[in-house]
Amino acid sequence: MVIQLWESHNGGPVGGAMSALVKEFDATHKSVQVDIVVTKASSKLLAAIPAGDAPALAEISHYDGTLVKAGALVSWNSFMAGSTVVSPSNMLPVTWKNGFVQGQHYRLQTDLKVSEVFYNVDLFHKAGIESAPRTWTELAVDAKKLKALGVIPIGWKDSSAHILPAFLSNGGSMLRGSNSVGTAVNFDNAAGTKTFSYFRSLYAANELQFHHGTTLREDFAAGKIAMIDGTSAGYAKVLDAVSGKFPIGAFVEPAGTTGHAYNIAQGLGFVLPKGHTRAQDEAAWTFVQWWFEPAQQVTWAERTGFTPETRAAIAAMPASFLHTHPGLVASIAAGESPDTFARPVSDSYSEVQASIDAAFFDAVTGKQSVASALQTLEKQGNAYMSGASEL
Repeated sequence: MVIQLWESHNGGPVGGAMSALVKEFDATHKSVQVDIVVTKASSKLLAAIPAGDAPALAEISHYDGTLVKAGALVSWNSFMAGSTVVSPSNMLPVTWKNGFVQGQHYRLQTDLKVSEVFYNVDLFHKAGIESAPRTWTELAVDAKKLKALGVIPIGWKDSSAHILPAFLSNGGSMLRGSNSVGTAVNFDNAAGTKTFSYFRSLYAANELQFHHGTTLREDFAAGKIAMIDGTSAGYAKVLDAVSGKFPIGAFVEPAGTTGHAYNIAQGLGFVLPKGHTRAQDEAAWTFVQWWFEPAQQVTWAERTGFTPETRAAIAAMPASFLHTHPGLVASIAAGESPDTFARPVSDSYSEVQASIDAAFFDAVTGKQSVASALQTLEKQGNAYMSGASEL
C-alpha cells in the first residue's frame, strides 16, 4: 500500500534527513510505502479533506485547533494503545502534551525544536569569558566584554519563540495564569517590563542587533557577531555556515528572576486526516511508530539538531556525537526540562504571537516606550483571544 505524506521540509539538512528516513522505511517495509509530497500542509489540509484530496498522513504546525474543531482529524489514541514506543513513559512530557486536546492526541510532534544561543568559542576566550552565561544578568556582563573586542556581542530575532522564554523566566505566562489554557493574555506586568527593558538596554548600548536567521548566520560565520539566538532546527545550518572556521558553543536561553530557564517547544507534528480507510490509517501508524523508534530518532537528531522526542532515543544518542555537538546537548537539556512548554493550541494565539513580535521590536528599538508597547500588546492580544482577527 502506498500512502502520501504531506510535509513542508524543502531541502536543507531537515529535508534531506526526512527523505533519507522515508527511503529507509520504504526499503524495510514492503507492505507500506510512503510517498513524500512537499507542500504547506498546515494551510492546505482543511480544504483538501472535504475535497477528497487529503493525504493519509500530514505534518502540520502546532496550530491544529481549526482542524480539530472541524472534526477533520482522526485521534491517534486507538493506535497508541499498547504501544511501548509512543507512550507517556517513553515520550518526553512536552512532546506527549503537544496536540493533546480533551484527552485525545491529534498531533504527534516530530520536529521538537527549542530556543538556544550559539556562540563563537574563540571570541569568548579572547574576551575572558570562561563559561556560557547561566542568567540574563551574566549575559549582559558578557556582552560588554565582547563589545570591547570590536564585535557585535549579540544577534537576535524579534520572534515570539525568542522572546517568550525570557518573559517566562521573569515570571510571565503565555496566557493569564497559565502556559497552556486560557482566554486572556497578561503581558502588561512586571515580567513584561523587565524583559522588554532588558533587551532595550542592550540595543541602546549597541550590544544587540536584530536580523533574520540567514543574515545572523552569515555574520556569525564571518566573525562579526559573537553570539546569535536560534533554535535547535538552526543548529545544523549554523554548523554549515561556519564550516569549521571556529568552534561553536551553545546554551539554552538563561534563567531570569524566577531562577528558572524556561523554553518553548516548537515544530511540526504528524496528523491523521479523516476520509481514509482503516487500512490506510493503519499504514500511516506503521510509519509513525517506526519514526519514533530509537534508531530513527537518533538519525533525525544527528542530521537536524532537533531534540529526540523519546527517552529511549536520548539514551541511545552516542556520547561521542554529543561531545562534539553542544547545540544538541543544549536542545536535549531543554527538551527534558519541566520548564519547557508547548505553545497554546488556540488558533488565536498565532495572532497574539504576531503582536508580541511587533510590540517587542518597537519597544526595544525605541520606536515606542516599553509601557506603551506592553499596553498595546495587552489590548490586541486579548482582542484576538476573544475572537477578533487581523490575519
